[in-house]
Amino acid sequence: MASKYALKIGSRSIPLVATNDKINLKQVSEFKPLLAWAQNLAKEEAASANHNSNNADGTPTKPPVSVVKVEVKSVDYFGSRIGFTNLSVDATLTESGQKPPGLVFMRGGAVAVLLIVKSTSPSGEVSEHIVLTKQPRLSIPSFNFPEIPAGMLDGSGDFVGKCTEELKEECGITLDHNSLIDMTELAYGDRWDGVYPSAGGCDEFLRLFVCYKDLEWDELQALEGRLGGLRDQGESISLSLVALKDAYKAAPDAKLLSSLALLNALKVDGKL
Repeated sequence: MASKYALKIGSRSIPLVATNDKINLKQVSEFKPLLAWAQNLAKEEAASANHNSNNADGTPTKPPVSVVKVEVKSVDYFGSRIGFTNLSVDATLTESGQKPPGLVFMRGGAVAVLLIVKSTSPSGEVSEHIVLTKQPRLSIPSFNFPEIPAGMLDGSGDFVGKCTEELKEECGITLDHNSLIDMTELAYGDRWDGVYPSAGGCDEFLRLFVCYKDLEWDELQALEGRLGGLRDQGESISLSLVALKDAYKAAPDAKLLSSLALLNALKVDGKL
């Protein structure tokens, strides 16, 4: 181990170690997604302690999982700030003594918007479309992957503000803050930070919003194929319109499918 730091978990601390001297461990220790992870771990441990009874000798029972160390394997930067980090969490299952999977790709939360555009055609037919962005996603790989507008959180906690920023950057659409509805908050309150698309190996959570916007027919047609994104930052985005009823089969995007599921469930519950 090249270097060592401490990560505070509630009232205790565990070692935060780096695999080589090139990793700025102090900067990693201040990475907001890692601090949020540590805070959530402390809450999980506290909840477990409150739920479990004491041992026969009166000592408190151990939590079902004991986390003892976090190892930082690599760090990727966006300019001078950390974008992602790969971690290995050293933990043990109390009952069996076995070690659960502990590799974590840490990137923090993101927001996504299901933008439903209402319009009336020249023939008088009222339609509802959703706006999709298409851009290269090399992890798949796809050069033109369809998905709803989304963006990583900047650590400010301003979910609505980040949504309006992303819609402006990616779609060229300006929305009033009050028109955005946080479906994850309606569904889960403060029990969860959002929807977790890949909890088996990544901390990313999604705050899923829905927004209804009325447009004139010619404005709606002008959206199709519009170019968006920050070109000087490597973004290459074009827009596409899909009828709301066909959205589920138009894109294999987890953000879209989760948003549609929440939208329908919240309507059934009378929350939307």
